Amino acid sequence: MTAQNIPEGFRLYQAPDRFPEKIGPLYFKRDGDHYDFGFLVTRQHTNANKILHGGMMMAFADEMMGHKVFRAVGKKPCATISLNFDFVAAAREGDWVQMKSSITRQGLSVVFVRSELYVEDNIILTADGIWKIFGR
Repeated sequence: MTAQNIPEGFRLYQAPDRFPEKIGPLYFKRDGDHYDFGFLVTRQHTNANKILHGGMMMAFADEMMGHKVFRAVGKKPCATISLNFDFVAAAREGDWVQMKSSITRQGLSVVFVRSELYVEDNIILTADGIWKIFGR
């Protein structure tokens, strides 16, 4: 993997000695309060069929959706309550996978998030999740 494979403006998402380091490298791009997340599919992310492993897509979505919620609730501790995924298409080694997400509802103690993973303009996964906010 080389720097030219990573879209302009994306920087390495670092979480030393934490789970994201096991599935990465992962990347982010910040524009004010908005974050975009992505990763380049490498051999370590693929399954026996040489396509992006579903577990990688789910782990990436969970981690980055959680990051979005954490920022939205003022950096209060939060945790995933529920995640639902729909696998729409495949990605292959060398593909850039990027996530788009939005908070669909935010209550006092829970946050609802909708996300899609894309390769170019093609959706490969949709995800709906609920996060619990602690300390409210």
